[in-house]
Amino acid sequence: MKNSRMELGKRVKKLRHQQDMTLRELSKRAGVSMSLLSLIERNISTPTVRTLEKIVKALGTTISRLYLELENSEKENFYSGRVTVVHKKDRKKLVLGTERGKAHYELLTPDYQRKLEIMYVHFPVGRNKGEFISHEGEECGIILEGKLKAHIGDQVIILEEGDSIYFDSTTPHYWENSGEIEVRAFWINTPPTF
Repeated sequence: MKNSRMELGKRVKKLRHQQDMTLRELSKRAGVSMSLLSLIERNISTPTVRTLEKIVKALGTTISRLYLELENSEKENFYSGRVTVVHKKDRKKLVLGTERGKAHYELLTPDYQRKLEIMYVHFPVGRNKGEFISHEGEECGIILEGKLKAHIGDQVIILEEGDSIYFDSTTPHYWENSGEIEVRAFWINTPPTF
């Protein structure tokens, strides 16, 4: 199974070329520096969710469509009737964030074409303050390990092992690891976010 992180930059570059757009034009449309775009296209840097949203919007697509196209180019998971098995080694992986705080996402559902998306998320220790994001849908998170500070609208909520949270995703939100160990959580979104 190909690594989605490794294919993301190639896909962004391919979409840009399909539209006969220069790196400079994409930079201007997306409001993202040419140097960062170059690093992303060469898979040297992984974009934050906010940066990726700007890039895909400038390319006339969405994060969901981008990952769906990536997925269609990858090997299919094993299907048996109505049951789908996703083996640990075959999980699609996504890394988003800055060098000082990259969050790692592993897709537990078979693909991005379902009604919901279940992710296994790792938030590193010392993750810096994020940027508020909002999107269509609802989401629920369950903390397996660590301490997560949830910023949802004007509320700040501390979540610890065993806690869960459910909210409307149109409310601006972001997360911080406020503990001393990596936060591990299951995250469910409907419709899929990525």
